[in-house]
Amino acid sequence: MTQGSTQLMLNFKDVFSDICSKAAIAVLEEYPTPAAMIKANRNRLVDTIKNSSRKDPDWVGKKCQLLVSKAKEFKPLSLDDPANVVMLRAYISMVKSIGKNLDRILEAIQEFIDSDLVKDTPTLSQALELLQSIPGIGLLTAATIIAEIGDFRAFTKPKKLVAYFGIDPSVKQSGEFTGTHNKMSKRGSKFLRRVLYTAALANIRTKRNGEATNPVLMDYYKKKSQSKAKKVALRAVMHKLVYIIFAVLRDGKPFALRSPEEHAIMLAARSTAA
Repeated sequence: MTQGSTQLMLNFKDVFSDICSKAAIAVLEEYPTPAAMIKANRNRLVDTIKNSSRKDPDWVGKKCQLLVSKAKEFKPLSLDDPANVVMLRAYISMVKSIGKNLDRILEAIQEFIDSDLVKDTPTLSQALELLQSIPGIGLLTAATIIAEIGDFRAFTKPKKLVAYFGIDPSVKQSGEFTGTHNKMSKRGSKFLRRVLYTAALANIRTKRNGEATNPVLMDYYKKKSQSKAKKVALRAVMHKLVYIIFAVLRDGKPFALRSPEEHAIMLAARSTAA
C-alpha cells in the first residue's frame, strides 16, 4: 500500500507512521487524496480518526490538525488522478482482507488454548503465557515459535535452539583456510528468524511514553553498535533473545528483567548452592 499512498500524499507517514494502522486505513478509505482531506468536514474527520484509534480527544485533535496541514503542504505535488485512487483502494482492500485473516488465525489459536486449558496437565497454554512474558513477543509470535520448534525437550542446550533458529554462525572453510567473517547459517526455520527479527526490533525501541521496551537489551544493542555494524548488533540481540526463550521454557518461569550484573550474581548464587 506504500506506493499508492505515497504517490497521492508522500508526507502521509508524517501523520501516521504505520500507514496500515486502523486509523490510517480509515482516513485513506474515506479521504484518499489531499484535496479530499482539506475539504473534509472537521467533525467528521475527527470522528473517523477517533472511532478507528480509540485515542483520547487531545491526540485525535492534534492528528486531525496535522493531517490537514500536511495535506495542504503536499497538495501541489499530489498525483491524485483516478488511476492512483483506484490503486490505493485496491491496496486498502488487500490490507483489510489480511487483517480479517489474521483475526481468524488468532481466534483459532485461542480455541487451541481453551481446549488445552481443560486438560489435566495443560502445556500449550502455559508455554504461550511464558513466551508472552518476554518483551516484544505477542500471542501470534509465541504461537509461531511453539508451532515451529515442536517438542521443546529436543533442545537440551540453548545452542541447539540457536541453530534451529538458524542464527548460529556459518563457517566458510576451504582446504586449510577457515573464514573469519561469519554470517548466520540460516539453516533453520525462516519463519522463526522472521518473528525473532521482529521481536528483536521491538526490544531495542521505546514505547509511546518514551520508556525502553527492554532497557537491558537496548543498552546491549547500543554498546554493540559502537564497534559493530547495526545489523551485526541486531543479530547479537536476536541471539540473546533465543537464550531468553530457552530459559523461560526450560525453567517454566516468566521472563524477569535483570541487568547483566544481577544476572551474574544470580548465576554465582546457583553455583554456590550446587
